[in-house]
Amino acid sequence: MSRMPNGTSITASERDLMREEANINRIAWAGGVGVTIVTVAALIALSVEVGGQWWHYALYSAAGGVPFAYAVFCGFVIRRMQLSSYHRFKARLVTQLTDLQDLAYRDELSGLFNRRHFYEVLKIEVAKARLSRQPLAILVMDLDGLKAINDEYGHGVGDEILANLGKAMARHTRTHDVAARLGGDEFGIVMPVTDKRGAFALAQRLWEDLERTPMYQEGEKSITVTVSVGLAGYPWGGEEVEELIQWADADMYANKVSRKLARSGDAITQPVTSQGIDSAPDDGYGKV
Repeated sequence: MSRMPNGTSITASERDLMREEANINRIAWAGGVGVTIVTVAALIALSVEVGGQWWHYALYSAAGGVPFAYAVFCGFVIRRMQLSSYHRFKARLVTQLTDLQDLAYRDELSGLFNRRHFYEVLKIEVAKARLSRQPLAILVMDLDGLKAINDEYGHGVGDEILANLGKAMARHTRTHDVAARLGGDEFGIVMPVTDKRGAFALAQRLWEDLERTPMYQEGEKSITVTVSVGLAGYPWGGEEVEELIQWADADMYANKVSRKLARSGDAITQPVTSQGIDSAPDDGYGKV
């Protein structure tokens, strides 16, 4: 971004538009010079001729017709070029705005949406669920032991695990679900039109995928991770955004505590959530 003499900043797209407008003005100026030369030459030829021959009238007509043709050229051709330049600039601007919006709502590391977008969508979906009386579910999830992984293997490995966890979440969500990284090692999913069984089924599949799929692998080094999951939904977990978040956080914390108490060596023997997800049947929730 550069600045004009008055201190106003201009973008690259604005510079491109200004350059195109300058080119159009140069074309118009060159056309005007050409028309002027032709007109002057025609008038000089008329002034030195004597007599009323027929071609005098043709020259007079040309002297008046060429400027008129140039006016038509300016009115249509140059205007068309300006409109074309405007539409190209508008298309570039829309693309840039879309990219900026995506940057504003995306978490760069995981590729998922960010906390801001998660809460904005959740507010909208709660209002829609209340109006339509359709179910809604949310999932919150903590990655277990991220600090220990960073301490032992370095933050680069931890970042790769977070990125791969984001990919795993994307594999198990539908096109209208919103999977987000809420910050640090915390993630969340908004699941519109999803009941309690559907939310349990998604969490179960995600849990099983993480159990069998290493989130980091290099040579013989392989790291699998576990997560603590909490679920909530409308209306069974509350009817306001704050109530749903509190319910899901409490469920996730209870899950984390119960799994720590039930840990035997490195084996995890408890279900994914404290609400008994291991016994919840799959109701067909999946990608659409």
